[in-house]
Amino acid sequence: MSTMDIKQTEHLLKKYYEGLTTLAEERMLQEYFTETQEIPAELVTSKQQFMLYKTAAEARLNAEKLELRIAALIDNQATITLEPVHQRKPMYRILAAATIALLIGVSGLFIYLGQKNGPKDTFADPMIAYNEAQKALLYVSQKMNKGMEPLSHVSKINTGTDKLKSLEKMDESLGMLNLVSFINRSSNLKK
Repeated sequence: MSTMDIKQTEHLLKKYYEGLTTLAEERMLQEYFTETQEIPAELVTSKQQFMLYKTAAEARLNAEKLELRIAALIDNQATITLEPVHQRKPMYRILAAATIALLIGVSGLFIYLGQKNGPKDTFADPMIAYNEAQKALLYVSQKMNKGMEPLSHVSKINTGTDKLKSLEKMDESLGMLNLVSFINRSSNLKK
């Protein structure tokens, strides 16, 4: 382009940045910046801007083409017939029934073994069992009484403190005597 064209481009750019250009004028600017190799230094940033616009437009076109291709693939995929779902359901039902039967069988086995190994009577005669239980409880009672025997002397600890109460009375009496002697001394000082 000649110098006249550069002035025209600068004029169009000024209108473009003010938002006053038409679509045809914007296309002219786009063509100028994308097709012209040698551009004055003051217009390099504008060239970069319009190159970016061109790249974005191409990406948008590629995205639209990609969307169309995906939609076509989805349409093709929808036409493929899949194995009917109702044919797979009996297999799932059989598996579920087998699982439930297995769980019932295992829980029944645990219950049976629990009852088989449960507590058994050690005495055939209930009177003998009663007497043995009575002996065991008597033995436990004797051991507890033997353990409580040293604690019976705890009450003797308080007997020593009873004698100390008479000392408290003596201490009170001494306090009273000290008071009396203080009063006597103070009365002697007044004389």
